[in-house]
Amino acid sequence: MPSGLEPRGNEPRGTDIRGGEHRNIVLIGPMGSGKSTVGAALARRLERPHVDTDHFFVARNGPIPEYFAVHGQQAFRAEEEKIVAELLDAPRPSVISLGGGSILSPRTRELLKRHFTVMLDITADQAAARIGDASTRPMLAGDPVGIWTRIYAEREPLYRQCANVVISAEEATIDARVGTIVEALHSASSAPAALSTDANTPEASSIHKEQSERS
Repeated sequence: MPSGLEPRGNEPRGTDIRGGEHRNIVLIGPMGSGKSTVGAALARRLERPHVDTDHFFVARNGPIPEYFAVHGQQAFRAEEEKIVAELLDAPRPSVISLGGGSILSPRTRELLKRHFTVMLDITADQAAARIGDASTRPMLAGDPVGIWTRIYAEREPLYRQCANVVISAEEATIDARVGTIVEALHSASSAPAALSTDANTPEASSIHKEQSERS
């Protein structure tokens, strides 16, 4: 098992990241997990474009806190869902960093089944050191760490449901996380043939999740 990968289910999903419908690599995870930074570094490593859905939202609609204040969370989530679908459907394979709440959308979760999805995990202590006063994160207003912890508990099952692989909090540096993701991609690209005769190999456990979670 590549270091930093948490154990997954033992049934191969058959993902081939070399082509076909699994053309994007999508990073998901809680606020402060480094999706934007790791995504940019991973894109450079793989020589792919990198798109951050929050940055794309801001370019199209203006600052997220102001949009929240004027339009509310429901309108924000609806616009976010449209942006994610648009970027996932773009013709060029990319590395795409999703906002922390993107996986709340059933439509987005369904779309992610066609792409190689990586959850970046962090601990509450790591999050506290990264989010600061959370002035740019309207969801955390008032009690950033306490609200982050509650939101994480609510969303963690959805992150894991969507993820092909989970990069554990132990992988603290950008380089370590990028290296682990690249290892996982290489393993996944050869997994369909290698794992077709034995779904209970260590490779299957480390790379794939149970198909029932993704169906």
